[in-house]
Amino acid sequence: MRFDYTAILSSSPDTGEPMVIFRPEVQIKVHGSKGSGDFLALVDTGADNTILPESIAHDLGITLIAGKGPAATAFGGQEITLSYADVKLELVHPDETLRWLARVYFAAGDADKETLILGHQGFLDYFTAIFMGEDCALDLQANAYLPRIADKSA
Repeated sequence: MRFDYTAILSSSPDTGEPMVIFRPEVQIKVHGSKGSGDFLALVDTGADNTILPESIAHDLGITLIAGKGPAATAFGGQEITLSYADVKLELVHPDETLRWLARVYFAAGDADKETLILGHQGFLDYFTAIFMGEDCALDLQANAYLPRIADKSA
């Protein structure tokens, strides 16, 4: 499955001038007891876990469990307290739809203001990913570890 990078307008850190950044993002569907929602999420090889804003869990009726381990550490050493749940995720592409159950972590935040992160646990561990910077595209192929859910019901 091939996904084109998303173009976003940003400001250059050195000059402040506008610049276009291309990001490897994919549309995912997250399912909960109150329904499902479609979200754009960053595929991040530097992230250990898949992390979504808590607002998504609240909106979709996903019951969260408080994490008992240490807080996650973000870039710059910022600590983030996480909750978690096992969640049905769906990746839709014109050629194929994949559904699986994944351990997803949730951080305090609003989905409209926060980046959704697809890290190794819950996402990248289940795919062979080829990032093609020159083409601004990402190829994802499910591997044998993907815990597929065959039904089409939410």
